[in-house]
This record gives sequence, C-alpha cells and structure tokens, in this order.
Amino acid sequence: MFKKTSSGIIAALITGLMIMPASVTAHKKEKSYVLTGNCAQLPAGRTTEFHGNPQTSNLNLAMAGNQWVVFDHFMQAFNEYRDASGEEHVDLTAIGNQPRTLEGLQQHGADYFIELIPPGQERNQIKSGCMLLGNEDDRNFLPTSIQVDFDVFTSTNFNLMRNLAASGFVSEAIPYIRNQLTLMTDSANSSGIGTGADPTIDATLDLLDPSVRVSEVDHINEGVHRGINAMYQRMDEYTRLNGSAADVAALDMLLVAVAAPQPGSPAATRTGISTNFDLATNPACNYSGHASIADGTLRMCEFAVLNKANTHETRVHHVETPERILAGESDVGPVWVSELQLAVNNGDAVSGYQPIDSVNRPVVYSVAFLATMSKKHRRLAKKWVNFLRSPEGVQIYVDGGFSALTGTEQGERYSLDGDGNLVTEQFTP
Repeated sequence: MFKKTSSGIIAALITGLMIMPASVTAHKKEKSYVLTGNCAQLPAGRTTEFHGNPQTSNLNLAMAGNQWVVFDHFMQAFNEYRDASGEEHVDLTAIGNQPRTLEGLQQHGADYFIELIPPGQERNQIKSGCMLLGNEDDRNFLPTSIQVDFDVFTSTNFNLMRNLAASGFVSEAIPYIRNQLTLMTDSANSSGIGTGADPTIDATLDLLDPSVRVSEVDHINEGVHRGINAMYQRMDEYTRLNGSAADVAALDMLLVAVAAPQPGSPAATRTGISTNFDLATNPACNYSGHASIADGTLRMCEFAVLNKANTHETRVHHVETPERILAGESDVGPVWVSELQLAVNNGDAVSGYQPIDSVNRPVVYSVAFLATMSKKHRRLAKKWVNFLRSPEGVQIYVDGGFSALTGTEQGERYSLDGDGNLVTEQFTP
C-alpha cells in the first residue's frame, strides 16, 4: 500500500502492441488517495479492448466491456455533439479505422482513452493503479504496464461501485441503461438449448448435461457472473417447483455429477484463487430455509457449470464466447442480449435462447465519477456523462439491443461513518 502523490504513465497502448516512449513526469496532484492490491491482469491478446492514448487524452473512460457493441456509434455521436456545442478542434474521424501516424495520434483525435473490459478488472485497475498485459505468458518476464487515472467508471452492478466507494474512489452512482442476459448458441441451436416442452426446465438440464460445452464467464473478474449465478439459481428453483418428478430427479443426478470439480474443469485447473467449488458447502449452491425445498438440496449455480470438465472459463466473455461458438468449440454461453443482437446484425451464424423474465431479471448499469479524475478533465467528463444520460445517448444504446430505464431505478450515494464503514443511501436521479 502506498500513497499516490505523482502522476506517471509508464507505457501507453496506441494500436495493437505499439507502445509509446515512456514519459514519467512528477507534478502536484489536486488530491491524494491510497492505491492498494495487485495490478489487474489481462492476456496480451485482449489489447483490442483498449482504445486511444492515455498520454494525450482529455477523458479516460473505464467502461463495462459489453458496451463495446454500441460504443463506436456512441463516441461518433458524442463527437458530433461536442462539435455542435462549439468545442474547438474536435476530430470527427478519430473514431473508426483509417491510416494512423504518430503525429496524428498526438493530436485531438486522441482526446479519449477508453477501456472496454470486464468491470471487475477495471475495478482492480482503479484500486491498484495498474494493468498488466500478457502476464500469463512465460516469455513475458516484464509485462506491459499501463497506468491510467480514470475519470469515469461504469458497471453492470452496484457491488463494484460500493467496493470502490469503501476505498474512497466513488461517492455517487447513477443508473442510465438496462440490459438482460441470454444464452447464445449457434444459428441452428444444434444442442437444442431450451427447446423442450418447458424451455426453462430444458435449458436448466442442458447447461448441466455433460455433452453440452458451456462457455462460462470468469467468476473472479467478470462482474456479470453475479447476474448469471442468480439466473442459474432461479432456473433450478423453477425446475423444482414446476417440473415433473422425472425432471427433478434428472436435475439431482446432474448436480451430483458436478458436486465437486471434475478433472480438467476450470474449477480444477485454475490456481491462485480461494473459491469454494464444493456445491454441498458453498451456500450459493445448496438450499437452506426454503419453504418447500429441503435444506442441503444441491442447487444449480455458476460453480456447478465451472465444475464440468468440458466448460471453458472466459477472461473477456463478450469476445471469447461468440468466437468459440462460431468456431464450434462451445455449444452455449451466457451473454448480454446486446451482444447477441450485434452478432446477428453482423450476419454471424449465432442464435440464442432467452430465459423468461422471472428467472432472468434485467440488469441496471450505473455510471460514476472517480476520485482519480484530474481537474483538467472535469468539464469534458461531465459533458460526456450528460450525453450518456440524454435521450439521444440512450437511443443509441436501445438501437443496439439495450433497454431504456423504466423510471423506477434508484441511484446510490456513498459515505463513510465514524468507524470507516460504508453508508449507502438510495435516491431517485
């Protein structure tokens, strides 16, 4: 743990694996804060999720990664909004694919640095102050290090916001859009996910079927895993309350088979974590205190799927799951509706089964300013957040498969009490 009193960008990622010359310039900060924990880490192949140059940027965005499906259109629209608002020197060609030069990347076309990765990884990066790329490769004895003072963070769940708030990085989180989960398959749904007489029961049993290969999200660093886990739990409950005796018996048999990690499963092979993969002792994976289901009954959860030998655990699900399904390496995987919609719009040979709302509840995205925001970035950051929440900004998301807020969603304000405990207050934005 150390107190940050200077700002330095060790390395900046421009395109692909091109690295800018190092520039370390100490100067007085407007505020100080404590960084703690190990650097966030991503495979080097995920450099496509980093956009822009943090050495020249005037706005640094840490975006929950599944928003990439609309983000090029959104940033083009924001550039036009800035131009119409009288901003000078806005390069409207900055977003898109065209020839680049070092000089051009140093100009106003590099106003933004954007990360579109799982928000759990971004949370780790914000708290530690650093991101490593390629640390999993033995050849990379000194991984690329990216250090960014982010201005804005968006998340698919308030838990990450509260975690940052407890460390003093966030004081308020405001909802702005909704999304929902679906189960992506190939275009023919070759494995028949959710095609039985009761689609919910059929999909529940399919996900646990040893012949069905699931592309499951990273349960440590991809925040979406919480929503997926809750959906799996509700699918189990639905099956037990609405299925036949044969359905329940089949569910019990499948869960017993994955009650502990199978050899070769993600649960058996992943190291450096303390997750309890034993379904009988993990409270998320068995019943207790239910009105009609016996205590100790095993329950479908994310760890049941991760205990399967043929499951693949992603690091960036919105990239890996579609790629694996198109390559025939996985049969099904939970993704956002917006991610499936993009793939379909692009002509990819994918389809999906969307579980019913009673087991698959919409997720609310929230946005927050960060304590790491520099004073010179504040004006542009506020303008960007205002556009994000505007009718024009929301419509771009809706066109990409997201859903507008209903008007009932609550924001959260954070403070610490005298003992340093987090206090959360809900409010209507």
